[in-house]
Amino acid sequence: MIAGLDPGSLRHWRVDDFSADLAGEVGCSPLVAAILRMRGETGNQGLGRWVFPDLSSLMDELDLGTDVSLAKKVFERIGPGTRVVVYGDYDVDGVSATTLAARLCTRRNADVGYFIPHRHQEGYGLHERVVRRIAQRGCDVLVAVDCGTSSSQSIDTAKSLGMDVIVFDHHLPQEGNAEALSGAVIVNPQFKGGKEAKSLCGAAVLWAWAWKSAVEQREWLLENLGLVALATVADCVPLGPLNRALVSEGLAKIREGREPGLNVLSSRLGLDLQGLDSESLAMKLIPCLNAAGRLELADLSVKVLSSEPPVEKSVDELVALNRKRQGLTAKIMEEASVLFNGKRCCVAGKDDWPVGVLSGVASRICSEIGRPVALAAMVGSGMVRGTLRVPKGGDAVSVLKGLSASLHEWGGHRQAAGFSVNREQWPLVRDTLEVVLAGLEIPEEDAVDVLDIHPADLTLGSLEEIEKLGPFGMGNPTPLFYVDHKGTDRICALGKTGQHVRIAAGDAYIVAFRSPDLLKDAGSIEGWVYRARKSFWRGRPRVELFLEKPVLSRDPG
Repeated sequence: MIAGLDPGSLRHWRVDDFSADLAGEVGCSPLVAAILRMRGETGNQGLGRWVFPDLSSLMDELDLGTDVSLAKKVFERIGPGTRVVVYGDYDVDGVSATTLAARLCTRRNADVGYFIPHRHQEGYGLHERVVRRIAQRGCDVLVAVDCGTSSSQSIDTAKSLGMDVIVFDHHLPQEGNAEALSGAVIVNPQFKGGKEAKSLCGAAVLWAWAWKSAVEQREWLLENLGLVALATVADCVPLGPLNRALVSEGLAKIREGREPGLNVLSSRLGLDLQGLDSESLAMKLIPCLNAAGRLELADLSVKVLSSEPPVEKSVDELVALNRKRQGLTAKIMEEASVLFNGKRCCVAGKDDWPVGVLSGVASRICSEIGRPVALAAMVGSGMVRGTLRVPKGGDAVSVLKGLSASLHEWGGHRQAAGFSVNREQWPLVRDTLEVVLAGLEIPEEDAVDVLDIHPADLTLGSLEEIEKLGPFGMGNPTPLFYVDHKGTDRICALGKTGQHVRIAAGDAYIVAFRSPDLLKDAGSIEGWVYRARKSFWRGRPRVELFLEKPVLSRDPG
């Protein structure tokens, strides 16, 4: 039987008179107003500003917290011949922030280099031994991006070796760390920043600081906003008004061709530059850029983003690594699924699993089965690295905090966290994780809000109206629509393999990927929950509809 939604789990909305009234108040279309109502918005003076965010006004009000002016004083000492090393992280936020910081320092005619740690050999963070190595090779200013908040000892070492240090980060400090770093220059909104600032990714913190501090022309900063859009989508931060404005305007710069490296990568992946949206970034470009740091060195992604010649060669290497990542992911998915079959939680490790792809596999399994997942693998001779994912409502960091006495390193976010442990401790940690995760209480999913609308009524004009609420992602999910099964004409196979299905609804149709069971179980279906997007085919826009979930009758018989 196919997996679907119960009719009772849906909360239905319509474009009605209430939507029309709200539309008049906000200054949007009734369709957009209906989606706003679906999300609990009933109208107020600030709602129109949320629908149409203004980047300049939002930046004027932004409070980044402490050390903004101190960082400016250090940065302005950078000039011709100053030896600068940018120390970043190996994910897309990290490589984007590294690229942006290098561009900012190069604009001051500094001698700029960068360092990104190896995911497996060194792991996340500003490492003291690397700081000493950087000092030996010569460095006047160390700029740490997307890391460094909890690296008090490394920062003290850098200062003792004669380096100025500036940290631009967004990660939560460890308990008591605010006091330990009171003498460091750290721009991190988590230290007394405003609510909107605390939602920024690492690259956005750096960009916003440069804007607020006026260390660079705003026109130049706007031209480089594509890196911030890329990092914001990659880090899955909440898409409130400011992040939506950053992504929207950053995407516009990417489409204008302001990022030559992304132009080449998009072409290599068969993407239409004019049609790039947040979904294209999340599903195509970002996994490819992440592949370098997951399997080898993230320097390759920096070379692509920096358009370092020959950029075509770097892009080819990156695409090849991504294909390798996809193959490894499929292999581990298959092996892990067998190990986890029927369990309340999923904890497993194998020596031959490549650590770099485990987080993606764990996320997919957690999403599919709705249960906690922990995967781990050997790194070097005596260390095990792992990743933990929990469903929405869980807290991965709290789980690891309870095990911290047995862990070497740990940290992350509520639904995604990482850890490392000595090999001899792994059996104990594994068994304890099994017990803790099996008893983890995960709140039930909220009702699914859907807007009742026939697929044929979603025109290009409709999608352009809906796009005003985007970009969509964490905290601002893509709107879901519903059509009754009686409103569709037929279901037929799509493609040569028979794995995909097309659901016809008049002149429109909904595509269901990897859903062959829909053909044989159609009698149990009451309706369809689907989503819509605007795509481009040979330069021309078109509407595409994709199945989210079928809605199954309570009584299939």
